[in-house]
Amino acid sequence: AGIAAAVAAGRLGAKVVLVEQSGYLGGLGTAGLVPCFCPFTDGEKPVARGVGEEVLGEMARRMGMPIEEWMPIHPETLKSIYDDVVSASGAVMRLYSKVVEVRGRDRIEAVIISTHKGLKAVKGRVFVDATGDGSVAAWAGAPFEVGGATGETQSSTLCFGFSGIDWAEYDAHRPPSGLRPDRIIWQEQFAKGMTPLMERHLTTGILRNGGDSAGLNVGHVYGVDGLDEESLTRGTVEGRRGVWQYLDWYRKNVPGCGAIDLAVTAATLGVRETRRITGEYVLSYADYLSRAGFDDEIGRCAYPIDVHSSTPEGMEETQKQFENTAYAPGESYGIPYRSLIPKGIENLIVAGRCISSDRAMQGSVRVMPYCFVTGQAAGVAASLASADCGGSARGVDIERLRGILREQGAFLP
Repeated sequence: AGIAAAVAAGRLGAKVVLVEQSGYLGGLGTAGLVPCFCPFTDGEKPVARGVGEEVLGEMARRMGMPIEEWMPIHPETLKSIYDDVVSASGAVMRLYSKVVEVRGRDRIEAVIISTHKGLKAVKGRVFVDATGDGSVAAWAGAPFEVGGATGETQSSTLCFGFSGIDWAEYDAHRPPSGLRPDRIIWQEQFAKGMTPLMERHLTTGILRNGGDSAGLNVGHVYGVDGLDEESLTRGTVEGRRGVWQYLDWYRKNVPGCGAIDLAVTAATLGVRETRRITGEYVLSYADYLSRAGFDDEIGRCAYPIDVHSSTPEGMEETQKQFENTAYAPGESYGIPYRSLIPKGIENLIVAGRCISSDRAMQGSVRVMPYCFVTGQAAGVAASLASADCGGSARGVDIERLRGILREQGAFLP
């Protein structure tokens, strides 16, 4: 979301600073080793277009692969693409800079970043919160919600990578249905109580991302509060311990994996849910069911409701919900600009998984293709607000915003 916002605003000539806490851009697709992009399409055509679609096409080109519905990610390739696309836009990157505080409430004056030289203030007319956690918005006083009725949140995952896979042997055991052998074998063994961990399915399972290597989004860590450092520490350590159990299981049970090595574990835990900022419009499950459209929509989304259970026992229901809510080909819902505008703050726009929605809808709009969509819209809106509206995100001309997004390749039928 932050990348798309910076690129979109930079291409319009705005003066942009993109602040990133780690040494590279990309969040969960790079630091989190999420092994693939979720679908950009509605089953008929691309829906998540613009900056995200550019990144997807360049990823496929550099990996020497055709674009797939669940496109594998080579994290080092993706890091380089993000460096290139942000630099080309004119936006300035500030890596190794973590936002730790906000100055101002109704109108933000600056964000405070922690650097190796101490604290610094980054001032601006308009700010985009693409932290995923909605931290800037929350610290500035925006209302928000976390999790379900009792505060429970989606389970997390620590992703990882394998090397040394014999793909010829692996593919020889792939059935005509195309299902991955590891997922089939796991489900058969789980039904007999033979798996090392009580997980109902392997999420994505093993995904080839080049040579003899693969990325894996496998398993869950339960009971993690993604806003609490002690809980995150416990969850990350637990996730790393689980990786070794999966490695042993793959070696013993999956064709082509008898000689694999653990290549890498993610630098950050894959947290699916923390704050949902309350905005001028709360995107709801009813909007999903009605395939809603909005006069101020800045993009459309076609991804199913994907709320990972907060307990192991609920994962079967998670899978059923994902399958039962999937749209027919060609269907999607609109994302209104008002869902990017936090209540009570004049010059802030949110983008990514923290936009204003109910919990079910957050399970749909949180994935990377649609973080690109909301991020690009936030970047264009921020540029317009800065140039024409005295920094007011609410003063943006919606038709002009939508027109520029179309010029930048967005899907707005």
